[in-house]
Amino acid sequence: MHRTLVWLAALVLALPPLVIAASWAVLAPELPSRIATHWSDAGVADGVSETTPMGIGLLAATGAMLVAALVLAALRIDDGARAVVLSIMAGVSAMLAAAWVISAVTTIEAGSAEQAVLGPWLALLLGSVLLLVVPWLIHPRGEVRVRDTDPPLPLEPTDAEGWSADAQSPAFFLLGIALLLGGILAALLLPLGDGPVARVLLALVLLLAAAVVIGIARIRVVVDADGLRVRSALLGFPLRRIPTARIRVAEARLVEPLHWGGWGYRGLPGHVAVVLRRGPGIVVTTREGARFAVTVDGAQAGAAVLAGVVARHRAGEREADDGPWAQPEP
Repeated sequence: MHRTLVWLAALVLALPPLVIAASWAVLAPELPSRIATHWSDAGVADGVSETTPMGIGLLAATGAMLVAALVLAALRIDDGARAVVLSIMAGVSAMLAAAWVISAVTTIEAGSAEQAVLGPWLALLLGSVLLLVVPWLIHPRGEVRVRDTDPPLPLEPTDAEGWSADAQSPAFFLLGIALLLGGILAALLLPLGDGPVARVLLALVLLLAAAVVIGIARIRVVVDADGLRVRSALLGFPLRRIPTARIRVAEARLVEPLHWGGWGYRGLPGHVAVVLRRGPGIVVTTREGARFAVTVDGAQAGAAVLAGVVARHRAGEREADDGPWAQPEP
């Protein structure tokens, strides 16, 4: 039942592209080559666009959001976060569909794009955003559980001073590509009359989201004398750095995503994680009591190296606290 509700919430985003396609098919015999796409403060059209490119652009944008929603439904991520994202995308997609219907109908009513009047149709545009409530009401939202019951894994002693490995998630990569395509289509095909601000903002939001998702689709984990570092292997931006001096315990554990808030970059009070799959991960407990986990290939080897680095650092601290060895008298 839980998964069924998740898929139903995602499929709500199929409504806007269906509305665009159905209304286009019904109104096609009466639609002129250009339709009104922008109105002045008086509600009179002051911007027009070619009908076909606008329809294709809006179908592409709403279709891309549908694909992104279906990918989100397939991922095992935090319920609350997914419900929020699906709701926001549903509201944006609904407004794009409403914009198409309003442009087409007002143009047909007036007989030409230049004579179109917005009038009471503005209420449809404003009311369309309420579609965001539907995924929120449908989608289940379980409580986030953070447990300390992920079983520890044995570590082999090692004298190595450095280690690195990668982890990747094809699902995150596909979601990022879907968002990237949506951003490109919004930038190139979505005509909004003489006011490009909305188009630019939508494209920037989608492209930024794509960069973040693609960035964490493949990560690199590095252990050396400076501590633990996690960064994007594809785009290079840092995700987490914990200096050796702050680490109290380094261990390998079997990481269960739901115990850390879900998949992806998860942030909870005292618990932060980069989780791309269920499986072995490096878990660090800092001297302040905060915990960080990252799933990565060869986690046991990485944790063993990090534990050794921390042990040597502590030995150095103790020697510094004891001061130099006393020299024998001549």
